Amino acid sequence: MTGTSIAQAIPLAISPILTRIYTPEDFGIFALYMSVASMIAVTATGRYELAIMLPKKDDDAMNIVALSIVISFFVSFITLLIVFSFNAQITHLLGNPEISFWLYFIPITVLLTGIYQSFNYWINRKKEYGRLATNKVIQSGT
Repeated sequence: MTGTSIAQAIPLAISPILTRIYTPEDFGIFALYMSVASMIAVTATGRYELAIMLPKKDDDAMNIVALSIVISFFVSFITLLIVFSFNAQITHLLGNPEISFWLYFIPITVLLTGIYQSFNYWINRKKEYGRLATNKVIQSGT
């Protein structure tokens, strides 16, 4: 079995357990949280992580990794300012008052996603496919 197939099988195997632990409302809040965080996380690195594969020298590629991470910090900080300033308005716009508390976790999710994406492309550049597969399995298990 490959890492991808194992990574896809884990959520499928765990879903009956999760449906007994969490309510449908909890899954709804999680889906809303992830959709907001994912929309912001797409821009977290300025899409510079895609350029990590392009340079001939590893030093140049590592500079792009560093740039991606710096941009992630900047986007996360801006997101934090927006959440602190407009939490009530965002909560009202999303139409779910329970999401208000969870909005404060979006900046850290955006930051960690940006860092993850950058290092994921770096590992891909270094052709460490075993680590990528292990990473997918661990990610699906968490």
